[in-house]
Amino acid sequence: MSADAAGFSAGERRGIAWRISLYLGALFVVPGVHLPFWSVWLESRGLSAPEISIVISAGIWVRLFAGPMAAHLVDRSGRRRQAIITLAWSSFVLFSAFWWVEGFWAIFLLSILHASIWSPITPFSENVVVLAAARYNLQYGRLRLWGSVSFLVTAYLAGLWLKGRDGDWIFVLLLAGMMLMSLGSHLLPDLRLPLDRPKLAGAPALRLLRSRLFLAFLGANACLQSSHAMLYTFGTLQWRNAGLSDAQIGFLWAEGVLAEVILFAVGQRVALKAGGVGLLLLAAAGGVVRWSLTGLTGDFGLLVLLNALHAMTFGCAHLGAMRLMAEGIDPQASATAQTLYTAANASVLASVTLLIGPIFPFGDGLTYLVMLPLSLAGGACALLLWRRRDAIRFG
Repeated sequence: MSADAAGFSAGERRGIAWRISLYLGALFVVPGVHLPFWSVWLESRGLSAPEISIVISAGIWVRLFAGPMAAHLVDRSGRRRQAIITLAWSSFVLFSAFWWVEGFWAIFLLSILHASIWSPITPFSENVVVLAAARYNLQYGRLRLWGSVSFLVTAYLAGLWLKGRDGDWIFVLLLAGMMLMSLGSHLLPDLRLPLDRPKLAGAPALRLLRSRLFLAFLGANACLQSSHAMLYTFGTLQWRNAGLSDAQIGFLWAEGVLAEVILFAVGQRVALKAGGVGLLLLAAAGGVVRWSLTGLTGDFGLLVLLNALHAMTFGCAHLGAMRLMAEGIDPQASATAQTLYTAANASVLASVTLLIGPIFPFGDGLTYLVMLPLSLAGGACALLLWRRRDAIRFG
């Protein structure tokens, strides 16, 4: 048990674990509806495929700027819980305005404004989970899996509920999810560093970005996570084009995350054997297989098998990234590192989303092949970390 965890009873540690797990469950209701169905809602508002890609990518690009600026303040103050609560309720209020907007430009501008508030929430939340896991000797994967379980259940039930219903129900489900997430944010523990701890000199972001290892780490994860751009943006529409029902589509979204949940449940063992860098390489290998085949078939049974690789393409990449940051980042720079990680992922994801917008109407499922080079590039960046895999320190 770590020195920090030694001062807490088993009951206190279980209580913290449950509070964080409940919050993550509430948080991931939102992406459980947003990722599979937001493009469908945008289409119901009359937006074309290129316009949908522009709106979604613009929201992603905002993360590149909004997150790091907020993270600098959070690392200096240490008030992670209060920041999440404020951002969550502000996001809920602003998102409600989507009900009244119509047309590409109104939706585009509101998406940018909302993304500036929403974007820091997930990295700050992940930061709290990583710090809590270290302080209370908890397993990160066992905490994080409840977010994935929530995504799984939400995506599947939303698919069933939305079958035959008007697209406005997508907005209603998202607004309800944001309220639930805002309420859940009050469960988070207030994790602050000891007041007598020496302060790090200089801006954490500048120090980290001068590290070649950290840049290789960012490059690996940005490519691996952005290889999901086609799935996240047009996955539902492409499966509909292939003749799958909304219930089958909801199942595919949920089934992929089920594999991820199983990985998170046993992630400690996998991480100990593979290490953080090894997990990134497993994600790259899974991506090569998954994106080579997914766009070539509309067979539901084969898609079920391919979607199970989400445990590798997303799950291994995410666990590997969190493990490397927990081991290689000073806690005083942890919020900044987390948001730089998110911003790098977002910038590449937004670029790829813009790229595939004009391609999708002509390429349909074959657009998945554009994701293949990203998995290969992510694996190449991970190989740059391999020599230092046992003692990586960033910045």
